[in-house]
Amino acid sequence: MNRSTLSIILAGGVLLSACATRPENVTARYVSPNTYRAWNCTQLQEERIRLDGEVARVANLQRENANADAALLTVGLIVFWPALIGMAATTDRREELGRLRGEHDAVQTALREQN
Repeated sequence: MNRSTLSIILAGGVLLSACATRPENVTARYVSPNTYRAWNCTQLQEERIRLDGEVARVANLQRENANADAALLTVGLIVFWPALIGMAATTDRREELGRLRGEHDAVQTALREQN
């Protein structure tokens, strides 16, 4: 195996680890419901609606990035390896999505406790 082939394989491995996670594979991070215990039902309902929209928005962005990474990976590995560099341009919003899902779960828990 020559050096350029080894370099391409290593670069591919590094870029594979940078792929954006599919949104359905992102789990909620724990957020304490204590944050929302002092809120009344109206405030909790409004926050839940806001979080529903934010979760959907960020999940959609994450899905677009995951799809773009998959397409660039396919093109890069099969047709034109420099296309792999484009994968670095996508943003993995896994942490943000996990946090938002955790906040949503905490609001839901606070709502259940108040009803």
